[in-house]
Amino acid sequence: MAGAGHRARTVTGRLPRHRSLAGPARFAARWRELAACRGTDLEVFFPGRGESAGPARQVCAACPVRQPCLDYAISNRISHGIWGGLTERERRALQSRWVRTSRRDRDRAILAAEATGYTAEAIGRSFGLSRTSVTRVVARADRRRS
Repeated sequence: MAGAGHRARTVTGRLPRHRSLAGPARFAARWRELAACRGTDLEVFFPGRGESAGPARQVCAACPVRQPCLDYAISNRISHGIWGGLTERERRALQSRWVRTSRRDRDRAILAAEATGYTAEAIGRSFGLSRTSVTRVVARADRRRS
């Protein structure tokens, strides 16, 4: 491999830089260490059918990282157990509301982009949608206005 030596030296010549995480990222990475449930029997947070979620809710009520725990469960679509003090059913309802709200916000942004003259293709590329999906959002809004 003639000529590869200078590239190899350049790539491996310096030691990698390690940066520390910003404050919020450090907290997000270690919320489990701060959780009130740390060291608690896991069966408390995974009650069987007909068993009460009360003991888990009591632990969660005093937890300083309840919201990051709930965010973790919702964003990772965890469907079993008590997370952030909520049962599977309660998280499912919360996630449904969150999805509706985020879709509504996305649709408003699509309509604003369409009103300023962007094409459906350009809008679709920026939102990760097909041209057809963008067209449906616009058509649905037009039907509601009529």
